[in-house]
Amino acid sequence: MITTLSLENKLHRETAARHCAEQLLEEKSRELYKINQELLLRNQKIARQRKRLRTKVIELEETRQKLSQSEKMAVIGQLTAGVAHEINNPVAFIASNLDTLSDYLIDVIELIHKQQTCLMKLKVDHGHNTASTNSLLDDLSSFSHRIDVDGLLNDAKNLVSESVDGTHRVKKIVADLSDFSYVNAPQARAEDINDLLKKSVQIASSELKYKADVEWGLAEIPLVVCHEGKIGQVFLNLLVNAAHAIHGHGLIRLSTGQAGHKVWIEVADNGCGISSDYLPNIFDPFFTTKDIGKGTGLGLHVVKTAVEMHGGEISVNSKEGCGAIFRICLPIAGVTR
Repeated sequence: MITTLSLENKLHRETAARHCAEQLLEEKSRELYKINQELLLRNQKIARQRKRLRTKVIELEETRQKLSQSEKMAVIGQLTAGVAHEINNPVAFIASNLDTLSDYLIDVIELIHKQQTCLMKLKVDHGHNTASTNSLLDDLSSFSHRIDVDGLLNDAKNLVSESVDGTHRVKKIVADLSDFSYVNAPQARAEDINDLLKKSVQIASSELKYKADVEWGLAEIPLVVCHEGKIGQVFLNLLVNAAHAIHGHGLIRLSTGQAGHKVWIEVADNGCGISSDYLPNIFDPFFTTKDIGKGTGLGLHVVKTAVEMHGGEISVNSKEGCGAIFRICLPIAGVTR
């Protein structure tokens, strides 16, 4: 009887314990399900946020590219008046040469007409020198002497040569501007950095010639694999900045050299220099010390971005009132993208 009661009590306790365990398991399962649902919702929320973030990153990159292009066009815009002047000079003397050639052409046409008249008269007279034929020949000789045929032809040859040179000059200016304003840079290729510097100075000549003399210190350096337009813009921005930093008439020195597997380029000026308070921030986007409306604050940021895109580095050494030296180092191997 005691044994039976003991077994019943034990069975009752085990049943009660199992019931409690089942209840606890059910509660924990509900909690776990709730947690899983919350995690699922959080994951879905994170996925949506990640998608929005990815979209924002793409938009920011597109905006950065547009701002970079805007800065490039802003620099070229600053040079537009000067470039127009550079183009106008050869166009002006080409127009003048064409006016002169037009006058020469009238004389040549008249000369040819007189020659044809003489030939026809000689043909009619069967080659005999009649009084009328002699008169025509004298008139032809007098006219030839008056217009100085030899001098006219030599001058016309020179005028045509000058005009052709002028068109080549205009073509080069336009081609250089096209290279620098090209939005989608072509595949990187081996470029002569010294030539790119010279091309940049040529494009910026209208901005530089009234502000500074350019002194050259170019060394023999290997070709660098780079995007011509982007590195050209780097040089153009630094040249324009150097010109703006000079009050009155100053000096800009351009130097190149090689150090190991890199080439270096220095753009130095004897302008107003940069305050030590500004130096840490000059490559930050939208940072500018110019008056409102006179600078986007993107120039040096675009420069730094382009240099770093090529695996290079840029640094500046400056003191207020003592000019500035910007030094760029580019790996010779450059970029492959």
